[in-house]
Amino acid sequence: MNLDDALALTQRFPEDKTVPEKLAEAIKKSSGYEKKMLIKLGEGVILDATTKEERKLVQKFLMS
Repeated sequence: MNLDDALALTQRFPEDKTVPEKLAEAIKKSSGYEKKMLIKLGEGVILDATTKEERKLVQKFLMS
C-alpha cells in the first residue's frame, strides 16, 4: 500500500471499521520513511476514534 492509498483509506474511518486492521498490516509490511508516515496516519486514526467500539479497534490493531 502506498501513502496515497493509505491516506484515502484512513479518510474512510470511522465509517469503515476495517481501516485499523488494514493500516496495521501495511505498517508491518513497510520500512523506512514509508513506515514512519504510515504510523503518523495511524495516529490520526487513533484520534478519530470516538466511540468505545472504535477505541477498541484502534487499540487492538494500532496500539499493540
